[in-house]
Amino acid sequence: MASNVRWTTRQPARFAAGGLLVVAATFLPGADSAADSQRVEISLGYNCRFPEGSYAMTAVVAGRFPAGGRVGRPVEPRDVTVEVDLPKAALDEWVGLDATAVSAVVQLKVLHAMSKESATADWSGLEAPAQDIAGRDGLELEAAGAVPTATFGSPGTATLSASDLTMALSPLKEDGSAAVPDGIDVACRLADGADSTLASFTIDGPAAKKPVEPTPDLPDLAGKLPPSQREKLDDARRAARAEGDADPEPCPFPPFSVPTPAETYVAGFTNVKKLDSAALLGPAHLNVVLMKTYIADPCTDTFTVLSEADFDYNGRRQLPPSQGTFLTYGFMPTTATMVLSQVGRPALIKSVSHNSDPRIPEDTTVTADFELTISDVRVNGEPLDVGPNCRTVKPIKQTLYAFGTGNPPSGYTVNRGGTMSGETYIPAFTGCGVDEDLSPLMTASISGGGNYIKMTQAPLCVVSNPDSPDCPAKKPIPER
Repeated sequence: MASNVRWTTRQPARFAAGGLLVVAATFLPGADSAADSQRVEISLGYNCRFPEGSYAMTAVVAGRFPAGGRVGRPVEPRDVTVEVDLPKAALDEWVGLDATAVSAVVQLKVLHAMSKESATADWSGLEAPAQDIAGRDGLELEAAGAVPTATFGSPGTATLSASDLTMALSPLKEDGSAAVPDGIDVACRLADGADSTLASFTIDGPAAKKPVEPTPDLPDLAGKLPPSQREKLDDARRAARAEGDADPEPCPFPPFSVPTPAETYVAGFTNVKKLDSAALLGPAHLNVVLMKTYIADPCTDTFTVLSEADFDYNGRRQLPPSQGTFLTYGFMPTTATMVLSQVGRPALIKSVSHNSDPRIPEDTTVTADFELTISDVRVNGEPLDVGPNCRTVKPIKQTLYAFGTGNPPSGYTVNRGGTMSGETYIPAFTGCGVDEDLSPLMTASISGGGNYIKMTQAPLCVVSNPDSPDCPAKKPIPER
């Protein structure tokens, strides 16, 4: 199928600006994961060039593919594997080099097509663990890993088809050292005439916009008592001081601390206002310390609990890195990796409960600071070098609000979890680009306010109560 991509290398200014505009959608990539999906397994013939010669090989591509999607919403192939059959002749060559095992990293090119337009994206980094090769007549290596999401910019029937693949093979000696120091790169071309369709599904028009959910109004705690009662309280205090008696109990009582470790997961969606699209965040693991501070205030009949939380991804204070592919603006596929790193003090969770209300209402605010970095940008498969330090010029200051009740249980509470919402303001970017300064383009394409965010927290698993049904910590299903 012929490609009809609008941008070419003869238009460098438009290529850069348009590519970065698409990156604005991919920097918070996510998937419109439908409940219905189709399991696919297809066997394909390839002609592969090894250093010792060319061989006909078979690759089996499998995975779960979406049954449908919507314009502007990413769709996500899942559980993708590529199984390749290595020929005996290649194995014999490596045995002669004292190799006893081989591992591989596979990259598969995938054609995204709709109507008369098409573009190619890379499914890279699919890893196959090492397997023994001694005495084998052939070897099947199964590579697996996460693949980028894909977003289509117009309605119609979308098709994903496998194309050429490459393998980075690593023959290993018995002690685990490399038998071939630089490894072996193998390029494989799809056999002529092969039907390589992985999935075909319908992309519907944009969903009707939902109104932005207002954040709940926080109560005016200082004015919770009626004026007449507050005046009586002040009169009583003045009378007590005039009579030389000790002051009554202060309002609020002195704070105290009962630090209680816990953990949970959060996941959710955010809107990228400039591109009118939604994106997925998480699921991300949180280490929580409950009851860092507890303050009772009999004057307002409230108690306030201050807790702290830190994200934890492989020992780092960040959300899991995310990668996505967007096909829009003339089907120019762009992929990028985004990392949100928590900076500064731990996230502050402030929960205020009201004793006088029989519903036991609880107002919660969560505040945290994040640095956003973007890397590994590719436009139509070609690297767009934003450099190693493309980041927001200052931290993103994020505040989420939530409300719930204990009687009956409803909405969000810190222990029970639920949904929180707010807005995100993305600051300007700095440090983007190597040969040219791409920061202004990133800023123009991404930065700004009005990006609605809605996060879902799973119930807390309190470390001191491992037998709780909420332990181990669960991953929530994010609500839209």
